[in-house]
Amino acid sequence: MKQTPNIQIQPLHLFSGKTLPMYRSVNTLAVLAHYASLMGLDKTALLKGSGIKIRDLDDPDVLVTPDQEISVMRNIVKLVPDPKVGLIIGLHYHIGVIGKIGAAASSSDTLLDAIRLLFQFTELMMTYFHFDLTVKDNLAFVRMDELVSEKDIRRFMCERELASIYRISSDVIGIPVRYREIRLAYPKPSYASYYKEFFQCPVEFNADAHLLVFDSKHLFRQLPMANPLTRKIYEKECRQLSLRIKKQETIAKRIHQEILFHQDGIPNFDQLARYMNMSRRTLSRRLVEEGTSYRDLLSGILKKKAVHLLQTTTMPIEQIATELGYHDLANFYRAFKRWTGHNPGSYRRKNHITDNVNKF
Repeated sequence: MKQTPNIQIQPLHLFSGKTLPMYRSVNTLAVLAHYASLMGLDKTALLKGSGIKIRDLDDPDVLVTPDQEISVMRNIVKLVPDPKVGLIIGLHYHIGVIGKIGAAASSSDTLLDAIRLLFQFTELMMTYFHFDLTVKDNLAFVRMDELVSEKDIRRFMCERELASIYRISSDVIGIPVRYREIRLAYPKPSYASYYKEFFQCPVEFNADAHLLVFDSKHLFRQLPMANPLTRKIYEKECRQLSLRIKKQETIAKRIHQEILFHQDGIPNFDQLARYMNMSRRTLSRRLVEEGTSYRDLLSGILKKKAVHLLQTTTMPIEQIATELGYHDLANFYRAFKRWTGHNPGSYRRKNHITDNVNKF
């Protein structure tokens, strides 16, 4: 491997997309299923409620949505008693799991070139984060901002991301990654000492943001598998795959995801139009063309959110109603009865699932 060139490192700022990709390869779920098998878990229980069939896990052409994957992640958190399961599973996400984008990254000239590529094709990755890379003098800082707010499995999602970044980065550069420090924006877990052992660096909890800090010289180190022709071949295939994924998108699906994962309450129709760079009239027309409406989409998503919160949390019903945009509790009760045939209280008593891990 060539040594890092002795150059003056200039200030640098790169960032990934801020929109959660609508589809991702089934490979990401195949890793979870493989781990479940190693633990002796039933794949049917793992996939319960996701709409994904066991045979889908072996089909490389299958695409899954973020809410399908999140459903499976919730299942594995409930099925596996080890609270640090996110870190353990994350190590199973090696460079081969992310497919063509992994091959393109590995054949890049430097780690910085690989990062540029990964940021360009975030729709081909499994991430639920926005990444912001800055370089100042001899240090590189990668800030990770969460694109979804799934409080019951937040730590699992963060840990899986951290461990997979560590594994994939180590695969790309050919040696274990060494961080200067890691800062995490969630409370210190009972097994905090495992983090230091895992990452071999100081780890701070309850930080203002998730942050990875490492020596910037590593960005300019030539990669062991650097090959310009191979990189071009796989980058072309990444573009083709990205286009295929984007062709699956519809306006209704984009709105569904925007409402489902929006972190600042339920967006109204005007807000959605702005997020999607459309006029109100254009957005309404496009939905009509697809045979649906904002009201129908919103009703289905509110039902899904209400059912999830009642099943998996102890949040007071009044708070659930407020979170879903119902300022009148009676209106929420009527809507929920219309959706399920039950009032929220009786539904919770019959269907509540006790989650014994990943509490914050």
